[in-house]
Amino acid sequence: MKAIVNNDKIKIESVEPAFKARLMKALSYTDTAKQWQLRRMAKNPFLKKSVAYKALEGEVYGCLMEESGSDLIILSGFSYLLKNIDYEDHRCDTGVNISLPWKTKPFDLRDYQTEAVSLMMDNFRGLINFATGLGKTLTAVHAIRKLKKKTLVLCPGVSIADNFYAELVSAFGEDKVGYYGDGKKKIKDITVGIAASVNNNIQKFIDHDFGVMIVDEVHHIPATTFYTIAENLGSIGRIYGLTATDFRADGKDVMITAGVGEALISRDLIWGIKNKWLRDPYIIMRDVHTHGRDHKGDKIKNYKEHVLHSLQMNEQIEGDIKKFLAAGLSVLCLVDQVAHGEQLAKAVGLPFATGTNKGSKQLVSDLNKKSIPGLIGTAKYIGEGTDTKNVDVIVLANFVAGKGSLWQNLGRGLRPFEGKMNLIVLDYVPLGSSMLSRHAKLRLKMYKEITCKIKEC
Repeated sequence: MKAIVNNDKIKIESVEPAFKARLMKALSYTDTAKQWQLRRMAKNPFLKKSVAYKALEGEVYGCLMEESGSDLIILSGFSYLLKNIDYEDHRCDTGVNISLPWKTKPFDLRDYQTEAVSLMMDNFRGLINFATGLGKTLTAVHAIRKLKKKTLVLCPGVSIADNFYAELVSAFGEDKVGYYGDGKKKIKDITVGIAASVNNNIQKFIDHDFGVMIVDEVHHIPATTFYTIAENLGSIGRIYGLTATDFRADGKDVMITAGVGEALISRDLIWGIKNKWLRDPYIIMRDVHTHGRDHKGDKIKNYKEHVLHSLQMNEQIEGDIKKFLAAGLSVLCLVDQVAHGEQLAKAVGLPFATGTNKGSKQLVSDLNKKSIPGLIGTAKYIGEGTDTKNVDVIVLANFVAGKGSLWQNLGRGLRPFEGKMNLIVLDYVPLGSSMLSRHAKLRLKMYKEITCKIKEC
């Protein structure tokens, strides 16, 4: 048995049965999102007999390897699985060297960021897992300059792409940095691309002869979209992923690993807080006696009854926001739905950033400049990838259940500023809903992983 490793794929010749079994286990996945859809469809006898149901059944389970006779083909991100077998390594750098002088030199790197850049220089593939606030973007900017190759920075959406583009333009200048997506189609030495747009125009990026691809918030690019990009652009010499949460909610983490490889370095929220690179959160969890029907198993109905249309819940949230504003503290409130954000913004007199209105980006800038005392925002827009600063209080009115989403939300306020090392976080338990109360208990358990400063009231 022998493996041949190229930039894009790995061919394993004459695979031994035991090794094949280990690979199959490592590279198999269950799509939990589709599994959940199947369970819901199965409750309806008509849907259970439908063509759509049968098709979905075939998509729940998968394995990321191809068989070719006695050989196996897998993506090069899985090269770390070959440590105990003989292999020929034909991976190499691609693209021409380019000049990348600083236009405006960014901050110097901290020790752990320097370690990350060094690991990127020494590995063709790898994941950099830094908690929000620990400087993934700064690390990537320094790495791009050191690698001196044409670089594609792949982002899941507009707000994240805009932030990365602004940092790169500041560091290297507009003549060096292009933007592809959201109506723009400029490919330059460094190009920030939105994943869907890149995927739809993949040949242009194949032809550009990139030497580096850096995937920001890699866990949030739809797994199949990223896997397709990784297959088509796998010949790029160096591919790295950036994330604050190196896991997916749908169970398809292995698709990300296929493209960017294993984690090279991990520094999570707990590490950041312990080492004082991030602020120390103080958690307040309020019980709210919401009225109405308990819609067991239906999150949307529970949300509408016990959050969106709940007099008790909204009076509590509004009162908390007003109290902290009156104390002169900067407040960021994250909501799930636009209707709830509009309602709260009107009640407390704060602007609302939906992400769809043109003024959202300016509102975040105003918050950072302290031009406004606080901001209501959808978690989808502000909860991840948006660089919020100067936040004293985060009010979590979006009632998430997943660890990744919660940690991303907390990250909006964990960056230290002006010597402030404490952050107040308000969360709520809608007691009238067994489902939302259960989710709150899950969040409480997650909070206890990062701090002992928790008040339940």
